[in-house]
Amino acid sequence: MITFPSTTLLWLLGVLLAALVAGSALRFASLRNADETLRRKRFASLRTWWILAILWGGCLLAGRLGVCLLLTIASLIAFYEYAALLGIRERERPVVISAYAIAVIHYGLILFEQASASVVFVPLGGLAMVALVQILQGKAKDYIRTTGAIFWGMMTLFYGMGHAAYLFIHPAFNGGAAGPAGWFLYLMLLTESNDIFQALVGRSIGADKRHLITPTLSPNKTWEGFLSGLIATIALAILLAPWLTTLSQILQPLAVGFVIAVAGFFGDINMSGIKRDNGVKDGSHLLPGMGGMVDRIDSLTFTAPAFVYLVGAWLV
Repeated sequence: MITFPSTTLLWLLGVLLAALVAGSALRFASLRNADETLRRKRFASLRTWWILAILWGGCLLAGRLGVCLLLTIASLIAFYEYAALLGIRERERPVVISAYAIAVIHYGLILFEQASASVVFVPLGGLAMVALVQILQGKAKDYIRTTGAIFWGMMTLFYGMGHAAYLFIHPAFNGGAAGPAGWFLYLMLLTESNDIFQALVGRSIGADKRHLITPTLSPNKTWEGFLSGLIATIALAILLAPWLTTLSQILQPLAVGFVIAVAGFFGDINMSGIKRDNGVKDGSHLLPGMGGMVDRIDSLTFTAPAFVYLVGAWLV
């Protein structure tokens, strides 16, 4: 479960640390004369990025155990926020607690290399457990609505994001200089870069020149931002593939970059729809400058399974 990190992974994490330092310096310089409110918001976001980078890096160095532990915690926090958004966290406490148990068991199956069981546990066992808890309580009112809402949250926040940990036990991702950790880092860098470029370009264009994609679900999503994220993600996928993966030539990483950008967009929109349906912008204020955990991992809930099944189909 715990393996000594490869030299390649250590070098890559060092490069990422240097990039984060450089990016922080640029942000300090760019905000020197900015409005005080904007400065506080951007610096809060920067502090959060540093905390997240240290956590992700440390857990990645610990291998499968570290990643499973981190994703378990992230999934539980995200589901806590999700249940609060739906107004069922206190009202449906027994079924919400059963969902937490599903998350722990799901990542436990991955940790102990039970690949076949982990693939079917949440879709089948999770649904059965949630329905059973409802039945044992004699719940008739809002039975379908509550069961469906809980199940949808588990499928995205546990099952979807859990595919990032599944990389460590899938045979297709054993290769590469950094092993499964390299593939995991590849997925995370592409997903987060896509989010960042979409947001930066979307914000930098004047309101009168923006071309909105989904004005109702996510007023800040623009075609300009989406296309910039797509181009940047494809370029980064091609650049990083030789260092982190065994993807060959240029067509495979190009396809991966395209799929990550599109899947990340829909993952973001999916969570935006849930938040808009409940009249809120952020899942919580857990991560200063970013919102809640659901706001940080929404794209990953779609990119992780898309990445696993696309690359897995090529390499197995």
